Amino acid sequence: MSFEFDMIWSSAAILCVLTLIPIVYLVISRRNELSAGQAARYAQSSKLPFGTDENYARVRDRLGRRGRASMWGVLTALIVWSPFVLWGASWGGSPLFLWLITLSIMIGVLTVSTVIETVREQLRRPRANIPRVAHSRQLTTRDYLQPWRRALAPVSLGAAATAVAAVLAWRIAAPDRIASGTVLWCVGFLVFAVTVFVVMRVIEQIVLAKPQVASDDLQLAWDDLFRADTLWTLRSASTMAAALPLGMAAATLTLTPIAVAPPELSTLMSTWTPLLICAAQVAYSFGLGKMAASRYPAAFRTQDQGSPTPSVAVIQGDGA
Repeated sequence: MSFEFDMIWSSAAILCVLTLIPIVYLVISRRNELSAGQAARYAQSSKLPFGTDENYARVRDRLGRRGRASMWGVLTALIVWSPFVLWGASWGGSPLFLWLITLSIMIGVLTVSTVIETVREQLRRPRANIPRVAHSRQLTTRDYLQPWRRALAPVSLGAAATAVAAVLAWRIAAPDRIASGTVLWCVGFLVFAVTVFVVMRVIEQIVLAKPQVASDDLQLAWDDLFRADTLWTLRSASTMAAALPLGMAAATLTLTPIAVAPPELSTLMSTWTPLLICAAQVAYSFGLGKMAASRYPAAFRTQDQGSPTPSVAVIQGDGA
């Protein structure tokens, strides 16, 4: 068999294995033990108590819905991409095929499913005659994410723009050293990263503008925690998008393209791009279940969390 035919079958086999992951998760997620364990780990990492059985059930159900929404999104994406494998070497036989699937899932599917679940929860109607609490002012991303988490996406995008500019300058100074196709890929990925960054900032404002449904300050803190996770997911998607032009530009500037592969392919498949994306994923995992100290109720903040507690307004419930 030819190399391209082997790649088609390899891509098909990998897709089958990947499809099993969301299917298995969706099956076992029907068990209460899974969501209960998720809620316990979430409370431990966030250092927030549940307070009441009602709040515990609310957090557990919300985590379960978020996980199932993500897995349904992943499964849908894999089903949509699968027919392309059968279209021949132009898709299934290309090493970029699995890259495209992986990035579409990490940057698009998981981000969109998280946002949808967050907005869906924020649109939930409160029960009638139950007092509601809300922040007395419109909060921003600065209120939810620590400085390093806010800076990661714009710094990554700035580094990518600088690296791509260096590639362009080198191409102008020494046209024979860098292929024109490689330059076009770098610029194209940079345009993609800028687009993702702008779109994610718009979605941030949509998430922040939605009302929060809470009947006490502890419920409001839990809702803030889910909102912080959503904002962090958006920032992480922007960071991973920036890793594409940054990794390809870095490989172009530091590595010698493989002779048997197109220059743009060898630079994209170098260790730079997956290393940067993996670094973004690690940073993302460490940031989940965390929010700025000022979002915690005063009674549950540690001594070193000296940020002022935001004022909370009580709104008498009317069922609207």
